[in-house]
Amino acid sequence: MASAFISVSGTATPYSGALLSFLRQLQDVVEKSQELKDEADQVALGADWTALAAHWNLSEADAETMYNLLGSANTELHGTFTLQMLARAG
Repeated sequence: MASAFISVSGTATPYSGALLSFLRQLQDVVEKSQELKDEADQVALGADWTALAAHWNLSEADAETMYNLLGSANTELHGTFTLQMLARAG
């Protein structure tokens, strides 16, 4: 039976180093997207696009659009395969 955890050495080959670097960067992006989404949720509480627009220095329409895009991207980044990959090898 295969191990649930996959140990990736960052020094075995240039390719394993690239894979490990990717895993670390992916983890950072997943965490950062969640932080940004949580922050945006607080600033735009009650659909306050004016406050979010000021926070991000965008127009209200662009702030609302960016909020929705960030939410969608965050959802995708927290998808099954990303989380499984990070749990098993991250």
